[in-house]
Amino acid sequence: MAVRIWAKRVSVQLDDEARARLRGDDARGVAGYASSGSDHGTTTCLSGLVHAFLETGGGDSTSSAAADYGGGGESDHDENLEDLDVAEDRDRAASETVRELMSSTAEKDSFRTRLATDVSKAAEGVAWLRSSCGAAASRRAVMARLRTAGYNAGICKARWNASGGLAAGNYEYIDVVAAPGDGDGQGRRYIVDLDFAAEFEVARPTEAYKGVVACLPRAAVAGEEAVRQVVRAVADAARRSLRARGLHVPPWRKSRYMLAKWLGPYRRTTNPVPTSLTATAPGGDVKCRAVGFPTAGPPA
Repeated sequence: MAVRIWAKRVSVQLDDEARARLRGDDARGVAGYASSGSDHGTTTCLSGLVHAFLETGGGDSTSSAAADYGGGGESDHDENLEDLDVAEDRDRAASETVRELMSSTAEKDSFRTRLATDVSKAAEGVAWLRSSCGAAASRRAVMARLRTAGYNAGICKARWNASGGLAAGNYEYIDVVAAPGDGDGQGRRYIVDLDFAAEFEVARPTEAYKGVVACLPRAAVAGEEAVRQVVRAVADAARRSLRARGLHVPPWRKSRYMLAKWLGPYRRTTNPVPTSLTATAPGGDVKCRAVGFPTAGPPA
């Protein structure tokens, strides 16, 4: 009885056709209609119509039902396809940006080309240090060799505090400052990172993002502006990759955090052998002796 009273109150706001459907008039003429032959079937139909009315405000229940069951979802599907196409276009653009800006011959900068060649030689010459003494020792050894070759190279220790949504962090890399009259460099500052590509690895990368990362050089030698543009492009691609996999974008993968590594506040040193690497081990052996000197070679 309570259901019928409630239905009567609602039905007064329905049009004649809807009220006829509530009463069961011409029900057999409705496509897809099936009666259970009991009050349960009538109550279910009534409940569905009332629910549709309350949800749509008295609009077309047919279009509402189609949307609920996927019949009217083409617009959402098209939007998803459009988003996918846009993402693919952006990833292709990111790959092109990386190729153009990270190639040492992409711009007419003879200083950068020469520096990239010398960095490669220095890194190859002290490659044994990475396995025996670690990445920090290898980095300082490359810096020392660059200084011996006449470059104004240094170790930059970037460190920043958490603020405004930026997570705290720290990072270390090499930089080289060209002398004012040193060829095309003209006093520019160049970022040298021996593990640049590794800094952009993410969990479960999409194929598109793998393509972007594949364009990154393992060891980067580039000016500050080039690094800025590349980091932004790749960080955006990383965000799209993570979201495509249904993963959360961690603070250390956001653009601001990545930019702070190479372009944030830093302290510069030129000491080729930090105290921590020349300390005497408990057994009496000196750790990583000859680190950073041009004559350094694999220990006998």
